[in-house]
Amino acid sequence: MKLETFKYIWEQGIAKAAQDVLEEITPDLQTKYSVHADVSEAMCDKLYHEYETVRQVVRKRYFDTGKDEENRIDGHKICACITGALLNVRMISYSPVDDEMPIKVVYANYEVAFLASIYAMYLFVLSDFQREGKEECYDELIKQSTFIFPETNPGHDSYAQGRIKTLALNDLNGNDFDVLMYADMLFWIEKYNKELINNKLQIECD
Repeated sequence: MKLETFKYIWEQGIAKAAQDVLEEITPDLQTKYSVHADVSEAMCDKLYHEYETVRQVVRKRYFDTGKDEENRIDGHKICACITGALLNVRMISYSPVDDEMPIKVVYANYEVAFLASIYAMYLFVLSDFQREGKEECYDELIKQSTFIFPETNPGHDSYAQGRIKTLALNDLNGNDFDVLMYADMLFWIEKYNKELINNKLQIECD
């Protein structure tokens, strides 16, 4: 991915994710823990280079993309690499760390990592619909504004909360981030939303 493309995803997805997470942290907590989201151009460049590092590792380990990378890594893996980069480059800073720090602050960077991949995948699917001439699907996804997640059982974390918690616990316990597994999760989220849209359009036609 060229830097120009990454900057578009940064503006429309990654920086937006960081700002959305920051806005969900109450002003008193932002003040108490000096919570700050870095959405500067310098951070964009830093994250891009980290993304490229993660992507190159994935490419060399798992894929023969050809001499000139003609067999490109798909969008799910690109978005998973963005998540991997965000686990290494933290966009939200806070201090001091204490025993009373709420989970919302502790998990802030993991929430950004999750949402950024979702927002980026959303942009990829919109682009696919547009390229394929699926105007009704495109319009329906625009109405949704983002992806819809499956319902979880009563008493359990929501789907998004569960994924964010998994990212956090694996990272805090020193487990390596599994790009391929995460990409697979993104595939199923995309498939789930495409089926929702197709079913809705089918009902409207009937």
